[in-house]
Amino acid sequence: MDSEALPPSVDHSAEALFRRGCLAHEAGQWEHARELFEKAVSSADSDPHMLWRVTESCLDSDEAASWMRRAVVTESEPGGITVDPEAFGILGGGGRPLVQNWEIVVESDEPAGVVAALTAAEPRLMRVFEDGRELSPEAAEELWDDACPPYSPNYAAVDATVPRIWMDCKDGIYPHMARTALRIVTDELRKAGVRRAHLFSRPDR
Repeated sequence: MDSEALPPSVDHSAEALFRRGCLAHEAGQWEHARELFEKAVSSADSDPHMLWRVTESCLDSDEAASWMRRAVVTESEPGGITVDPEAFGILGGGGRPLVQNWEIVVESDEPAGVVAALTAAEPRLMRVFEDGRELSPEAAEELWDDACPPYSPNYAAVDATVPRIWMDCKDGIYPHMARTALRIVTDELRKAGVRRAHLFSRPDR
């Protein structure tokens, strides 16, 4: 049924549109799902994380990459710390397996501050879980002791020569983890006094 023809009794809130989009996506109704997701994202009552939620809902399809590009740029601050559409990009599709590019390169006129910021971000990134939560060292240790803890990076490292930071996530695709990782890097850049920078991922990684 065309969503425009739905009776007034149908809930047209952003959340309802999102849930109907998920159902359409699960049913393989790609065009209808995209239409519903677009309406959910643009709705006046839309969740500020809606683009990230839509990306998460499309991880089994080639749609994920385009939604991810739209989601990451919402973390940009015009004239300040900006995020490239390909940051933490989802790669593959067209019959190839989807993977996520887990590196962030920082372009700035303050390289020393960038390296200091990435070094401070490194232990924090290790404590970010697949649902986007960043936990304290104590809470993370407790969660890791569970029989089946949610996923967090296996490893993170800074390459000061670029400069960049990268995470080993075993080819996993975790939009909410990426969102929090971007916020952590941005937070540490600001703490280090870096006010202007561009965050991106190299396409050949």
